[in-house]
Amino acid sequence: MPGNETSQKEAMPRHQRMAEAVLRLLARHGAAAGALGVRLGAAGLAYLLQIVLARSLSAADYGTFSFAWSLVTIGGFLATLGFGQIAVRFLAQYHENGEFGLARGFIRTGIAASLIGSLVIGGFAILIQPILEVGYGPVCATVLAVGLIALPFFSLTDFMEGLARSQGWTIRALVPPYIVRQGVLILLLLGAMLFGLKIGAEKAMAGALLATALAALVQVALISGPLKAIFPREPAAYRLGVWRLAAQPTLLSDLALLARQNIDLILLGLMAPPEAVGIYFAATRVASLLGLIDFAIGAAFGHRFARAIRQENGLADPADLRPLYAEARRMTAIPGVFAATMLMLATPIFMMLFGPAFAASVVPAQILLAAGAMKLVIGPAEDALAMAGHPETVWRANAVGALVMGGLCLALIPLHQAIGAALAAAGGIVAANLMMLIGLDRLLGIRPFMKAAAA
Repeated sequence: MPGNETSQKEAMPRHQRMAEAVLRLLARHGAAAGALGVRLGAAGLAYLLQIVLARSLSAADYGTFSFAWSLVTIGGFLATLGFGQIAVRFLAQYHENGEFGLARGFIRTGIAASLIGSLVIGGFAILIQPILEVGYGPVCATVLAVGLIALPFFSLTDFMEGLARSQGWTIRALVPPYIVRQGVLILLLLGAMLFGLKIGAEKAMAGALLATALAALVQVALISGPLKAIFPREPAAYRLGVWRLAAQPTLLSDLALLARQNIDLILLGLMAPPEAVGIYFAATRVASLLGLIDFAIGAAFGHRFARAIRQENGLADPADLRPLYAEARRMTAIPGVFAATMLMLATPIFMMLFGPAFAASVVPAQILLAAGAMKLVIGPAEDALAMAGHPETVWRANAVGALVMGGLCLALIPLHQAIGAALAAAGGIVAANLMMLIGLDRLLGIRPFMKAAAA
């Protein structure tokens, strides 16, 4: 009887009731918990990596490596030509519908696109290398040249992460790029320091290249077998036109998002000394902790959004998406604000770990954290819109954010350097998410704040 069950629950000790509630929550949101756990571990490794780099490199070398690696990261994500993101959507749907031939064709096409994209981006970077030498110096150009060799490994890892996320394989998706890659680089750097080797930006980038290649091999080992098991062998089928039409706005969205995430660092590198770049990069490492919540929820709900698609017209049913989005937003808003507040208070302690020269990173980090909290209050708008078949809305929103950020960078960095870059980044985040809110309302009928107010 329900009444008896309620009485029994009330008779339980409080700690037992809390334990059962936690177990139910983990069972329901295991993917989100797994993603958050991996990213928390990765964040710890990232901070250890930044501390090792900051302690082993000069401030100028640290800024040079940070800048060059940011460019490699941008190139690696773009090299999938959008297939890394649409893999979550299409493979989830093909698995749901038993279209195994299309799944195999999509995987082959995505691998080929990632390799071709790596070659194109690497070739373009080689062509503009003389410009980089003039703007950033020969050392930065040399460091970047080493990093470009990592592009194929980086892009394949990103594409395979999308394959794993399409099936809700959180650990397989995230461990290679976020744990293995950083962990191997840390071990290499610590080993070099242990043997008394002098570490410069060039050697640090060589270590990053080796770590990226090993991460790609681990990713292949983790997901190739399970993928073959869930997609039985059938002749590969192809819908190149459909995939291309979906990948184009997704690629534009990735480009706009990466511009919005990195244009502050790029323009700061152009208009400020390497020391200022190092200070600001350290601030972004603190602020990136807040993104762990958003990433975890996106990893858990992305494929669920994709599966809530009406088959007759390929559009998302708002009636199915609204409760999913409300559930996802509940898991980002309150924890996000709490985490942002705690991180803002703890930022001076974090910066002490980097060394006395990084005390100037505190204010920029707090500005970035405040903007990140606003994004979490809105919820995973980008994932919902992209998986619902509206990637063009996502790229327009990110493009607006990048333009706002770029304009503010040009206005603020010359006078305020790292703090100006942080203010510009915050302005770009606000602009992009206002556009996302408009898209949620117009296309999916989701009004996060109105619904919260009604509740």
